[in-house]
Amino acid sequence: MYEVLFFSALVLSLIFCGLPGAVNTQALRIGVTGGFRRAFRVETGSIVGDMTWAVIALVGLAFVWENDIARFVLGALGGTILIYLAYHGFQDARRKDMPEPHVLTDRSDFMTGVVISFVNPFQIPFWIGIGSSAIAVIILEPQLMDFVVFYLGYFTGAVIWGTGYSALIGYGRRFVTPKLFRGISFVCALVMMYFALSLLWNTFLA
Repeated sequence: MYEVLFFSALVLSLIFCGLPGAVNTQALRIGVTGGFRRAFRVETGSIVGDMTWAVIALVGLAFVWENDIARFVLGALGGTILIYLAYHGFQDARRKDMPEPHVLTDRSDFMTGVVISFVNPFQIPFWIGIGSSAIAVIILEPQLMDFVVFYLGYFTGAVIWGTGYSALIGYGRRFVTPKLFRGISFVCALVMMYFALSLLWNTFLA
């Protein structure tokens, strides 16, 4: 039964991590010039943020989501950070030449991934809703070890996705010209702005 639980979580993780989102967009924008390592640092940071929310959900702190103040703070922080990243994307889109890799070296990539993931206020409903439901479908009365196996499977899937996606970016960046880089930066900035506005809308107005 543990095997079924593990691989179910792994597949769910690959699907969830593979969805278009702010983390993958940022990894793409950074990885086009910085390569595998920088993209992977963003993805790794995201995994830390995801698993932090997973632990919070595991110990039953659903009040974080139910508390309006906490949800509004997370939404505001998340929207602000995404707008900030979108701004830098638009700035990159205006460059005539691609930035040199040494100019882009920034040790905050990991923290960027952590923050983007952690300030997403919809992580809690995902883990309480989809995560718990997936476990309950397989095991009627899950115990602590069942949750541990599930989260281990999710973590494994996230690592597989982050590594594969970063490697794809690292390999594909050799084909990126300055013009294509500007286009990628512009599209990534638009996507970031969309997620920022969507997050703010769902947090304060929906």
